[in-house]
Parts: sequence; C-alpha cells; structure tokens
Amino acid sequence: MKKLGLMTAVCMGIGFSACDDGRLYEHHVAIPEEGRVVKLTGQLTGIDDWANGYNVVVAGFTDDSEYAVISKAVSANEEGEAEIVLSGINDEVQSVEFCVVNRLRKRILTFQKADLQTTDTIRMEVNQMDVGMYATIQEQLFNTTCISCHGASTFAAKGLYLTEEKSYGAMVNVPSVIRPDSMLVNPGDATTNVLYHVLANDLDATLSRPHHEMISTQATNWPNIVRDWINKK
Repeated sequence: MKKLGLMTAVCMGIGFSACDDGRLYEHHVAIPEEGRVVKLTGQLTGIDDWANGYNVVVAGFTDDSEYAVISKAVSANEEGEAEIVLSGINDEVQSVEFCVVNRLRKRILTFQKADLQTTDTIRMEVNQMDVGMYATIQEQLFNTTCISCHGASTFAAKGLYLTEEKSYGAMVNVPSVIRPDSMLVNPGDATTNVLYHVLANDLDATLSRPHHEMISTQATNWPNIVRDWINKK
C-alpha cells in the first residue's frame, strides 16, 4: 500500500509538471498579428444591391495584379454605419482599396484608395456614399464619360439624358432611337438591350461615334457590369 501510494504521488507530480509548460491557454490571451491594419469607416448604402458574383470589399493589391492578395467584405448596420478592420496586410501589398471584386477576387472597380503610410494602422474615411450597383454605374460611367453628350448641357444626343435623376427613367423600358424594335434597357435580358450592345461594341456601325472607345475608366469591365445589372433587374 505504501508503495502504491508513493507511485501514485510520483505519477501525479509528473502529470502536473507536464502540464505546466509555461504557456497560457486562456481565451482572452491576445495573439499578435503581423502586418499593417486598415480601418474603414463611413455611412454607406447599397452594399447588398450588387448582382451575384460581385462583392464590396476592402482589399489589398500588388502593383502588377488585379487580383486581391487579401480582402474583407464590407457591411453596415441598419443605420448604414460601417466600420471594417482588415488586418494582416504584409509588405507584398502595395495598395489598399475600397472596391468591388468578383468571385475570383479580381478588381472590378474602385471607390477609394488608402494612403499606404508607414504606420501600422491605415484609416479610410469614406463619409456618406451610395455604393449600389446602379448608383456606381451612374457615378463612374455616366457622369464620367457619357453626360458630356447626353444631357450635361441643354443638348442630349438622340434625346437620351443620362444625367442623375433622369437616366433611369430615360432608359428602362424605353425604345431605342437607333433600334426602335429594341429597348434601351429591357430588365432581365441584356442580350436584347441596346445600352449593353453599344458598350460592348456591337452596334458601332449604326453610331456616329464608337462608344466603347469613349469609356474612359476601367473600360473592359463596364459592358459586363451593365449586362449583369440589367440581368439582375
């Protein structure tokens, strides 16, 4: 019995010492994160308005690739307040953007770029912004490229106004002047829409100017964005 008690005590001592390896396993122990951190704040609407396959994110990119090295989806509360923290941004990342990516995390368009400072925390303040799909088409395509001919002055080519508050009503379920048998925008079926085919360079023979060459920003993406917006409706 004495030997048994002694062996038990020895085994218990060994067991306790094996567990006491100097590390702490409490859930509250902070684990240090390597790399820089981006914190985005703003008042955002329209985040969930994009077609399937698109995501509004904060993402990091290298200079030689359109595919995000790291990304985090952006969300907002019921009041539209957003506060997103993207951590672990390593030295490979050369730009951080508030942007839209596709399923492969390829950059589709950018709302805002962060200034990559030498500090560990990079702050992006976007204030109030509608990042919805149509709002973005209006802001980054129509306002940037199209309204100079379509309504910014007293003249609108082909009678088509693409200025804010007029563009939607001027296109959706409205017959085209150049193709009267087709709608400018026929919701749900981009293949029959004149707007899409004009941007995709399918109707240049009937136009006085090649519209696809006039798209000044991220030209390769706009036909697909407009197509997917139409099909989503």
